[in-house]
Formats: sequence, C-alpha cells, structure tokens
Amino acid sequence: MSEFHYWAVGNLTGNRNRGLFAEWMVGEALGVIKDGDARVEWDGFDLRYGDANIEVKASGFSQSWNPSGRSTPRFDIAPRKWLWTPGMDTWERLHPPRRPADVYVFCLHKAVPATNENVQDRDCWAFWVIPTRKLDDELGDQKGLGVSTLDRLTTCVKWSEIRSSVQAAL
Repeated sequence: MSEFHYWAVGNLTGNRNRGLFAEWMVGEALGVIKDGDARVEWDGFDLRYGDANIEVKASGFSQSWNPSGRSTPRFDIAPRKWLWTPGMDTWERLHPPRRPADVYVFCLHKAVPATNENVQDRDCWAFWVIPTRKLDDELGDQKGLGVSTLDRLTTCVKWSEIRSSVQAAL
C-alpha cells in the first residue's frame, strides 16, 4: 500500500495534493485526525471540529507546472448550490446558494520553488481563519479572494495558533 500512496500522492507540490496535505495539516492542528481515519471524498465539509464544519482552502506561490515562477494565490469561496452528506448518502439543494461551513481556514504555501520537503514544513505556510458569517457579510456572493483580502479581513496566524483561532471564530 505504501507504494500506491507514494505513486498517488507522493508529489506534494501539485495543487490537488498540496490541498489534501493542507486539509490534513489543519486537521492535525485541530486534533480531529484519528488513527485509521480516511478522508471522505466529496464530503460537504473538509473537517468537523466538534459540532462545527470547517472548510480548508489551499494555494501557493509556486506551481508544479512552473516551479521557479511566482503565481498570484487565489482561493475559491463561491457559495455552493448542493451539499452531500456522506453518512446518509443524500444531496441537499442549497437555495439560495450559500457557504455551508462555519469557519474557513485559508492555507498559503509560501516557498518558491515548492518541494516535498518545504510543503511538509509548517513554517513555510501562512494561515488565516475566518468565520463564514464574516465572509458573507464582507464579501457577499464573491467567488474568490486573494492574500490582500485575507489580510484585510483578519490576521495571519501560525500553524500552532489554528486551533485557538478556530475556537475564537466560533
């Protein structure tokens, strides 16, 4: 199985795998990843923290298709039209569309070029924790945002501060 894991997600610099790593990293910070847990694909939320639903968004300055270049990070915050509940295998139509999470954690990988080693280094990341109600109040139906908007809405935190920031946001 370890050969498959390396083959499937061994390159952490790609957008998909970096995003999965960010979800895992935030889950570790919140203490919600348990031995034997597996990520649920297409779940309505990335993580559950007590009764709260957490959405994790990741981006980076370095892209696998242009590792030495520097891109402008963007994060998707578009309101959703549908929400899947895996335990019940049901789809719920959200009308009007909305952001169903309680809190968003935005994760920016800062290192250029990105490498597997620096993706795994928590000091190479910046984090912003924002309650969904603040996104709704400040940005309405806006579909995306960048670092300057994040800095305007809240203060950047370290990995070790994610849990207390999520608790404060709740």
